[in-house]
Parts: sequence; C-alpha cells; structure tokens
Amino acid sequence: MQLASIGQLIAFRTLQLTGKNPTNVMISIGQPQKFPDGEDYYCPFQITGIGDEKINRCGGIDGIQALILALENIGILLTDSEEYKQGHLTWQGSGTGNLGFPHLDSVGMLTWL
Repeated sequence: MQLASIGQLIAFRTLQLTGKNPTNVMISIGQPQKFPDGEDYYCPFQITGIGDEKINRCGGIDGIQALILALENIGILLTDSEEYKQGHLTWQGSGTGNLGFPHLDSVGMLTWL
C-alpha cells in the first residue's frame, strides 16, 4: 500500500540541520487509520529535509500501538541518518543528541534520544 499523503496531521516536530547547508528537518505524523482491508491500524509519517522524504507507515493492532511504533520508527530512521551520526541534527539547539523520540537501543531497551 503506497501512501500519497499522511492524511490529517496530528503532530509535527521541527529539527535543525547544522553544518554547511543549515536547514530545518520536519517530522509530520498523520492520524492513525484502519487498513482498508482489515481490522488493524496504521499510522503514517514523513521526514522531510533529509533522506528519501517518502511517506512511511507503521501498523498495529489499534491506533495507539500504530502511533507508538511510528514514533519508535522515526527515532530509528533519525539515528541511522548520516546527519545524526555526524552530529548535525539537533532539536531546540540541544547538542546532546536528544531529538525527543523513543528509540530501542542495541540491547532492546526503550530509551529516548
């Protein structure tokens, strides 16, 4: 299922990209919705300003699980980006690497980055 839109926007966050070409990175999260052919839900999201900028989605049994998994997936995508690894991605000017998204660390513990 390819998404053309995130649908109704329910939340967004602006991150700052520093370095040679400073700009903003936008994280947009859409309202969880039922899959068209089932009972489960998906939560659409998009990261613009870095990466491929495609609309992604995470599925869950209900809207809350879909939203939580989308937040975790955003954290993974951000920490895997070259911009983050090079220390150029910040939130509110924080130099600590804290972007305010949950992230599963290497041993499977949920932490906040």
